[in-house]
Amino acid sequence: MAKPPRAAQVREPITTLVSAFLASATSEFASLVAERDARWAIRVEHATRAGIVPVAPENIAGFFWVTGAFETPQVSGEITFGDREFYINTVLGPTSGAERYGLWEWADALGRPEVVPRQTDFVLTSDRLERIVSGMAHATLYLRDDIARSDPAVVERMERARREVQAVFQKRLADDDHRRASAAAAEAFGARDFGRVVRLLSPFETVLTAAERKKLLYARTHSKG
Repeated sequence: MAKPPRAAQVREPITTLVSAFLASATSEFASLVAERDARWAIRVEHATRAGIVPVAPENIAGFFWVTGAFETPQVSGEITFGDREFYINTVLGPTSGAERYGLWEWADALGRPEVVPRQTDFVLTSDRLERIVSGMAHATLYLRDDIARSDPAVVERMERARREVQAVFQKRLADDDHRRASAAAAEAFGARDFGRVVRLLSPFETVLTAAERKKLLYARTHSKG
């Protein structure tokens, strides 16, 4: 039987999900913060017209964020749940350092991608939430020593991966802008509004198709300014 689309899945009440997250995160991360000088703190917030403010779980309205923050002599970070997509995420880094990365980024860079739960958005049921939190806690413990060492080669792999993702994202945005400009330029060309054709296509001159370059050249020749 085919799995129903995410939008069709039955979501448990927010208060139930938040309570499950708080209990699960506190329990699963207990062994991590059991050592001396370790700390664990939780907070619940939601978005209001006044900004993001603390809130009791039973009073959550709209977008919310629930956080379990941890600090040990080796690593520090936080596991969060909420936002628009009911997303669970863990970010952390060496306690002695300033930069933090996603738990999945560390796992990928360390060659152990399988230890971290994936597909952690639209978490709408307590049982799935608890499995993900447990998986993230175990992965944090498993990778803790490697993360604490923060090998420069590992950090560079994460930075390179981030740059590649950002480049793909920027190219997608540029391609979308190019497509919109090309469609608008075609309409302007048909209306013999050559000045507008020039304004629309000139920013994309280095990536224009052959047909678009001919259109731009013609428009420049016949534009009044």
